[in-house]
Amino acid sequence: MTIQQSALAPFTLEGKVALITGAAQGLGRSIAELFLDVGASVVIADLNGEAAASTAAELSARGPTLGVAMDVADEGSVQTGFAAAAETFGGIDVLVNNAAYRNKANTMDMSVAEWDIMHAVCTRGTFLCLREAVKQMRRRGGGSIVNISSMSAQHPTIYPNMHYDSAKSGVDAITRLSAVEFAKDAIRVNSVLPGGMATPGPDKMRAMAAQGGPRIEGPALLPGRNVIGRIADPIEMARAVLFLASDAASYITGVELLVDGGFTKG
Repeated sequence: MTIQQSALAPFTLEGKVALITGAAQGLGRSIAELFLDVGASVVIADLNGEAAASTAAELSARGPTLGVAMDVADEGSVQTGFAAAAETFGGIDVLVNNAAYRNKANTMDMSVAEWDIMHAVCTRGTFLCLREAVKQMRRRGGGSIVNISSMSAQHPTIYPNMHYDSAKSGVDAITRLSAVEFAKDAIRVNSVLPGGMATPGPDKMRAMAAQGGPRIEGPALLPGRNVIGRIADPIEMARAVLFLASDAASYITGVELLVDGGFTKG
């Protein structure tokens, strides 16, 4: 092994097994592709089981993959998905809690059901997946969990978005507490807080507004707030996730890493 290869070894996931939720498209798929390219076996978990299976098949040339249907808000579905990962790969070393629900709803006429589904997916889903991951990681001697939060958990970006912002703030609270609680098990837990990305999410928001849905307003739409001056490519978020998931971040836990193009500093 050359000096260069040895120095870069901690930045890989060689020999690791990673489960990524919401991985059939968008950021989740970009993370899956990158993880496979750096040596991981990857479980593609998604609410759409057919999309999970087809994505896993498409990516299988890069490395070992498994597609599983998983509703992260449903305890039984989460347990079944993690059991499938253990049966196929023996357990997981890395969890990326990426699945999310992004519908917008006006604060003053938002239904309780709309509030509840947002928190069920983003917050309860993070908790359920983390709990199953910890069970497997304890048996494997440790691991790394990366929760995908949002810059809106720390700073208002767009509105109406109260249910999403509060749910993502809950994700960061889970990160902080679990980083302390499971440090004794050699399990690190961190959050990545993305800014805007070129994924299907923004297109969905624009389409909803065009069809009579909530009008999107807020600081994120003001010119010059993103000091880098462009929206991010999903691979730029995926690289941040890889860093925190890998042994390169072996002394980092409980961190909320903003990857927002300088929005919160603008």
